[in-house]
Amino acid sequence: MFPPVRGYRGITIVELLFVIAILGILTAATLPVWEQPLAKIALRSNYNLFMGHLLLARSEAIKRETIVTLCPSADGRQCLEDHHAWGKGYLLFANPTSKDQPTDSTQIIAAHHSDNSRITIATSSHLRNRITFLPSGRSWFSNTTITVCHDDRLTAGRAIVISGNGRIRKASTPIDPCP
Repeated sequence: MFPPVRGYRGITIVELLFVIAILGILTAATLPVWEQPLAKIALRSNYNLFMGHLLLARSEAIKRETIVTLCPSADGRQCLEDHHAWGKGYLLFANPTSKDQPTDSTQIIAAHHSDNSRITIATSSHLRNRITFLPSGRSWFSNTTITVCHDDRLTAGRAIVISGNGRIRKASTPIDPCP
């Protein structure tokens, strides 16, 4: 039907390698451009997830009419004592006896484990390694601020403020630089 095209044999291996090399150079040049947007996405994701767990803790305390505690946890079963360890994960548990740890697995409401070692979540006080809500929805202690930061130091951190009456809110200004 169609006459054969003469002189056209396809591309050579050299031409193919040249195109692949150009694509590799272009890809390598654009990777740093994506680093900060990806850091912002990771920061917002962890911030919103932590905020959701705080809201869940308060609502569960009211719903169950018992004390509910949120604490840093690496394994989802036991609380850690470090107020900077929230970035490893956290544990939400019903705490009717006001213990530092859940006494059995039925008390665990939710657990989150984080694989992102570049995100830091910390409370404003080294004494505040637990966030506890009373059955009334009030916070156990006075006000506290929780900062969520990315280790790239280019992305401004975000803060969550918990008032003594249990109100949880996003801080109005970004934390820049992160502590």
